[in-house]
Amino acid sequence: MNPLNGILFKIDQNGKFQEGPFYLLYVFINDLYYLVGAYKAYVYSCRAKNYQQKKSYQILGIYMAVMMIVGTLQDVFRQVPIFCVGTSLSILIVYISLEEQMISIDPLTQLNNRNRMEQHLFECVRSQDLNMYLLVLDVNRFKKINDEHGHTQGDLALKAIANCLKESCIEKSDFIARYGGDEFVIVYKGNDVEGLCQRIHTYIQQLSFPFDLDVSIGYAQYKKEMRKWNDWFIKADKQLYDEKKKLKGR
Repeated sequence: MNPLNGILFKIDQNGKFQEGPFYLLYVFINDLYYLVGAYKAYVYSCRAKNYQQKKSYQILGIYMAVMMIVGTLQDVFRQVPIFCVGTSLSILIVYISLEEQMISIDPLTQLNNRNRMEQHLFECVRSQDLNMYLLVLDVNRFKKINDEHGHTQGDLALKAIANCLKESCIEKSDFIARYGGDEFVIVYKGNDVEGLCQRIHTYIQQLSFPFDLDVSIGYAQYKKEMRKWNDWFIKADKQLYDEKKKLKGR
């Protein structure tokens, strides 16, 4: 008989699982493997030179962390196939996340989507180009448009506004995205951000809809102290919030 038999675990004559003398060491090493993997993925995500790498490492880190958790739960609840189900779900989540990364176009407006926007802002911040403005736009009283005229009219309005943004952004370097819902984002590299805002309002006011249609705009110039794209976005979004407050006060 092999002296190593049962050193980790064994199945007795009744078909029941029994721990071996080194079973807990096996569990510890297994969990340590996933923990180290998750930590390394986190470190690499912080050092990533582009957005795509950063997201890929984050997804890998989440996968490793989830696998460690389901493995631990399986040791506690041995009669339930937690590890098999957890592994399948984790792989599915990784697959869906990677698929989402590959999709970069918003289907309604044909603008860049939020995922592509985050990638672009990440790259802009890394470039540290001070001649950049981030504009955040929100359709005024859009909920009222949907409630009173229907979602079909609301969708048509969003598509029309998207076209107005394309016409307003005349520089090849201008980046336009739909952030979500009735919010849009523009990255403008130039010296006349007020002129761009005016063009946007002018084009939108020329649209023909059975309701008033316009947008509020907040913007912020990139500063070197903005280490993350979120810092830049929050600054522009704060100005948008102030503009919306002025609108409500009228």
